[in-house]
Amino acid sequence: MTEKEQVQQIVEKYGKDLSKLSEEGTTAEYKAVLKFIADETNRKQRKLAGLEE
Repeated sequence: MTEKEQVQQIVEKYGKDLSKLSEEGTTAEYKAVLKFIADETNRKQRKLAGLEE
C-alpha cells in the first residue's frame, strides 16, 4: 500500500475531519496525514517555482 492510499484510508476513517483525527486517532495516524499534507504542499510549491517538473 502506498503512502497516499494509507492516508486516504485514515482520512475516510475519520470522516475528513482533522479535529476528530487529532482527538480520536493515534499519533502515528495523525503524523502520517500531516506529513503527507506537508510533502504534497512542498512538491506543489517546487513545481510552481520551476524547480521540479
